Amino acid sequence: MGKYLYGASVQGIQDFIFKTNKLQEIVGASEIVKGIEKLFIDNYEAEDILLNAAGNIKAVFTEDECRKVVLEFPKRMMQSAYGITLSQAVVEIVGKKPTQDEINLLEQRLKVQRNRVSIPLDLSLNIMALNPSTAKPVVAYRTIQKKSTPVDRATEQKIEANNNFFQKNPHLKEFKNLSEMSNAKNKIAVIHADGNGLGMLIPQLHKQGKKLSEFSKALDLATKSAFEKAKSDDMSIRDVILGGDDMVVICNANDALTFTKNFLLYFEEETEKELGSKLTACAGIAYMNEKYPFHYAIALAEELCSATKKHAKKINESLAPSSLMFHNIQSSNFQSWSKFVDDELTIKNDKQEIRCDFGPYYLDEENEVKIGDFINTLEAYRCDGSPISRLRMWMGELYKSHQYASVMLARINDMAEKSADWKSCIMEKNLQRFNRELSNETLIIKKDGYDKTPIYDVLQILSATEAK
Repeated sequence: MGKYLYGASVQGIQDFIFKTNKLQEIVGASEIVKGIEKLFIDNYEAEDILLNAAGNIKAVFTEDECRKVVLEFPKRMMQSAYGITLSQAVVEIVGKKPTQDEINLLEQRLKVQRNRVSIPLDLSLNIMALNPSTAKPVVAYRTIQKKSTPVDRATEQKIEANNNFFQKNPHLKEFKNLSEMSNAKNKIAVIHADGNGLGMLIPQLHKQGKKLSEFSKALDLATKSAFEKAKSDDMSIRDVILGGDDMVVICNANDALTFTKNFLLYFEEETEKELGSKLTACAGIAYMNEKYPFHYAIALAEELCSATKKHAKKINESLAPSSLMFHNIQSSNFQSWSKFVDDELTIKNDKQEIRCDFGPYYLDEENEVKIGDFINTLEAYRCDGSPISRLRMWMGELYKSHQYASVMLARINDMAEKSADWKSCIMEKNLQRFNRELSNETLIIKKDGYDKTPIYDVLQILSATEAK
């Protein structure tokens, strides 16, 4: 009897999780998605599981067991999580174990299946009552905040999953509303991080005769260990997607930069410990108001992660260095990161075109701006006597006139020199560690082929966070 390589890809995970801004439903949806891994393991006997994380599955089955999986697993999975769908594909294995060519063929077939339309289980007819929050058919009514509220099947599943999770983990702090997680400025952050270089590493594993299943388990363990080490007890943080080399978390805006810096550091350390070779990761942080639609914020965090990967690969194509980018969402709509850059982060005056996207910020890369140096500069600007409010006015003048802005900056520096408190902040030293071309007199420098200033990044983090 032959062997078959089975592959499955869960689609619509992020839409399923972030369809709502209600934290209990987000947590519940996250737990349901994590349960897909267990659902697969508990119900099917694979000869070898190559990958089972973050909604991606690859496993080797006998012919009979493979037929069973193909027929049953989509139904089980879709019924346990209304709103997400499954694409699956199969490749016959010629030898004793799958080759790289067979894995590549499986990926090609999965891509074809992803483009086929899947029929959701919660279709509605015009005669059905609909949940006004999701436009899905109402299946029950729940008492929420002393009001009888209609819920659809997916919402009911998410609430039950959230309740079950905290019943099993009574020692964990339960955040019932986003307001409990946000800071005093009503700001939270969504962080998306993704490992680098896996596409080039996996073919090498096959050449070396190493098991992909063992690598997958070790990578999953490294990512989860890095997350646990990166957070501290005083952080308000919740993982939403955590598996493989992928991480999505929601946290208090005050904790986002420090946590992400720690995660990138520990991800490198833990992958070297578990895999025997260091992997790096890139991250995007979207700062948002607690009432801002989550699906827009996570889309921005993903684009920021992709943008820093693109920048990092120019430094090292084979293993892009760990880095991050961030943006504080202040407009009411979101289209794309490039649109943000054009509309909000580009200043055009009578003489210059200045870009305000100074990042990415790197964990530890020579000749690049480091995350730690940015944080130090940020904290220096929090000091008493800092001219940060006047620099905000200087940014406003940049839009009007290069000459007026230059005169204002000279006046700001003259006033700052007379301030004893300001001198104690050693801002000049911080700026030059941040970038050797920066100084109190030179806040616009040439970077990545553009005139750029880091002051906007400083201002946007100061406006979204508080000093600890």
